[in-house]
Amino acid sequence: MAVMENLKNVVREPNVVELKPWKSIHDEIKEPMVTGLGTVDIPESVLAMGFARITEPVCMGAPTHKHPFDQWIYLIGDSDNFAELDADIEMTLGDKIVKINYPCYIFIPKNVLHCPLDVKRVGKPFLFIDARVTEEASVRPATVKKSPQVQYIATKKKE
Repeated sequence: MAVMENLKNVVREPNVVELKPWKSIHDEIKEPMVTGLGTVDIPESVLAMGFARITEPVCMGAPTHKHPFDQWIYLIGDSDNFAELDADIEMTLGDKIVKINYPCYIFIPKNVLHCPLDVKRVGKPFLFIDARVTEEASVRPATVKKSPQVQYIATKKKE
């Protein structure tokens, strides 16, 4: 598994970070990815985002796990058309397996069991984006407002 210390982004200006390609922490992702790691790049930042291009079937994030922060996973088309996703994906979210074949983002509330993200088929390459905001990562916790309590209110779309 790659380690975060291998991330070699460059702070070019105050609050401007050049993203450098590196190997994903997910060994299953073979292509280089870019990641902005909040406090690693800019001490005052609490946002972490990773961007990977998925070109072939892959299963990542196993075993099913949870963590003490909210997370968002985006699955979108590549630069040709963000609104098109030509892939078949399954992801464990809570006690369900969600099947996805459309561009989306998945909100994973803190402490909710999730993964693996299982990409079963890739018709066209697509972007996988992993985003999280962690107050725990802040070097200024006394100045960060607590996140509002989020309730999961989405309803299942009828097919």
